[in-house]
Amino acid sequence: MDAVSRVRAASCRAVEEVEPIRLREIITNQIEGDTPTFGLATIVVSEEVGRTNEEPAILDSKAAGVQLIYEGLRLTQDLVRGNRWKNNEQKLNTDMDLLAADVMVAKGFHLLSHTKAAHKAVETIRTFGITETKWSDKNDGTPVPHMSLERDIFELAIIAGFVSPDLEMPFEFDTKQLLNFDISKRSKDYILELIQVIQKEEKGDFLLIISSEK
Repeated sequence: MDAVSRVRAASCRAVEEVEPIRLREIITNQIEGDTPTFGLATIVVSEEVGRTNEEPAILDSKAAGVQLIYEGLRLTQDLVRGNRWKNNEQKLNTDMDLLAADVMVAKGFHLLSHTKAAHKAVETIRTFGITETKWSDKNDGTPVPHMSLERDIFELAIIAGFVSPDLEMPFEFDTKQLLNFDISKRSKDYILELIQVIQKEEKGDFLLIISSEK
């Protein structure tokens, strides 16, 4: 099974007991839509950079946790910034989508709650709430960076992939160091593409430093 299928399968397993069926279908459609970008990043970092001894099922679970949190927060962001509540005809669908987003975030956090990425997951969700509140409250037209969510999820993916019971995050870790590790060209190109996408959207140099200091 390739990495994409592994992330999607683990994500679907995490929500297989969600009821009603319609709600579960909304979530699975979200999971099976776009490529699970950040879940893949988690697997790449773990298998090629961290080189830990974790069982594949544990790694897949962490990758799914990262991806589910991203999908849930991204869907919430789209709902908030799209002002879909203003359309009465879409209210029921909007409410279902919002519930689906909440479930994905909750399920994703549950998958990470017993890992060393739990603290970063909480921080990511809290930061997202603050950012979206600021976006909603702005009246001067000044934009709030859209990619701040992707930056935080990218960092979460790295921590989830790199840190394990037998490996700690260095005191300070520059995400661009990922390109200096002895990893396959395919994985290096994938990570570089992620960095470039976020950098392009933020219209500035993308340099993300992860510090293990609490």
